[in-house]
Amino acid sequence: MSILNKIKKYLSDSFKISGLPIIFGLLGSAGGQGLKWLRRFIFPAIITLYSLYIIRNLWCLTIYLMSFILTIGYGIPDSTDEGSALGRIYYKLFHANTILANIFTRGTVGILICISMLSVPILTGRWLMYILGSLIIISSYALLSWQDFGEVPITIFKKEYKLLKVDIVHYSIVGFGLIKMIG
Repeated sequence: MSILNKIKKYLSDSFKISGLPIIFGLLGSAGGQGLKWLRRFIFPAIITLYSLYIIRNLWCLTIYLMSFILTIGYGIPDSTDEGSALGRIYYKLFHANTILANIFTRGTVGILICISMLSVPILTGRWLMYILGSLIIISSYALLSWQDFGEVPITIFKKEYKLLKVDIVHYSIVGFGLIKMIG
């Protein structure tokens, strides 16, 4: 392998490990602050296109089903919001215990995200990476995504938003898990 090809591979690997997950983190966080289409449609589109580029099989288009999962929502009922349908189910199931409702509601969304990625191990045979990526994604949804880390101001399309730091971290971790599944 020539030195130029080694440099290109190193830069490509570095971007997969750090660049794409940060982009996913910003998209996911902005999607939580009024730009829901970024999280629901652009995030899945990027991961779908990335998988098509890496795996080169049209069955990867099934990954875009993730966009429907991201429209489910995972809000827990409180005095300001009735919560999502899924959140209300777990809230009632756990007798208004918001911690357990958050863990199970968001964990369910994480599981569904992983199911939307099933075409990847079927096509590649990389089941171990799928399982590891799934553990990363489900753990982040269930244990991290509902925490409060504060906000960070950012300007998008000439409008200032206060992005949640937890969303940036969470969706970066989810992006990393998705990338590891794909290869």
